[in-house]
Amino acid sequence: MLLQEQMKTYPFSNSERIIVDYILQKQDEIKDYSTKMIADETYTSPSTLIRISKKLGFQGWNEFKETFLHEINYLNSHFQDVDANLPFTNQDTIMTIASKIVNLHIESAKDTLSLVQHDSLQKAVQILRRSQEVRVFAISNLNYIAEEFVFKLNRIQKKANISTVQDLMFHDAAMMTSDECAICISYSGETPHILQMTTSLKENNVPIIAITSVGHNHLSDMANVTLNITTREKSFSKIGGFTSLESISIILNILYSCLFSLDYQTHLDYKLKISKRIETTRLIDNEIIKDDFSKEEYED
Repeated sequence: MLLQEQMKTYPFSNSERIIVDYILQKQDEIKDYSTKMIADETYTSPSTLIRISKKLGFQGWNEFKETFLHEINYLNSHFQDVDANLPFTNQDTIMTIASKIVNLHIESAKDTLSLVQHDSLQKAVQILRRSQEVRVFAISNLNYIAEEFVFKLNRIQKKANISTVQDLMFHDAAMMTSDECAICISYSGETPHILQMTTSLKENNVPIIAITSVGHNHLSDMANVTLNITTREKSFSKIGGFTSLESISIILNILYSCLFSLDYQTHLDYKLKISKRIETTRLIDNEIIKDDFSKEEYED
């Protein structure tokens, strides 16, 4: 959940609500405000701001302020000319719809990149590198994206699996060990099945990589490292999960590519070796996609 949503829904006292509403109204203008300045403006006390910060899970005002401003900056960075939930209307022509969907994917990619943090990405990649096996946990249509990631890992001899049957997910999670790792995917970070499995994974000391939305959620709390995805879509009032699905796919492709790069030449040589063995039996007339090698060349 985004911090601003927490601020709107938390049961604050009347005096606290006055301050919270003031902060929500001012948005990024609070960067120049101290606790005393806000207290003076709202006829409250600086200690009330500290109390609000702690109720929202922060150590103090400065930590809250930094997180709040970071969120404001993120929300104002992209998607200014496109609606992630209703990207086209019934008045648009098919070519206009095509253009808007392409722009939506471009914005999703830019937004995703802005959320990638070096240290978190590096930690996730090292977890993958050290793990004897990678298992992905997701539900519904997210499994389709995850299956492609698992496919790629297996093609570079990295053992990976995905649990697609919900009833078996809990069993799979309970059997995992600390020399393996789990990637748990949930847009909200509050999917009951995923949280239940994550609890079991933590009991077994399995390293957990969470792929989830920006803001506080229970999946992030339980994960060893969190990789955030673009967070622009409503839970259900949308035409389709265009941005979230695109963002998840990008994060998984980044993880695969970074892992590939750790032993680049070995992975490339192996992948080409296997591909050549298969592709020599396929006749391709399209010169753009055709590779120039022969079976003898592969055997050498």
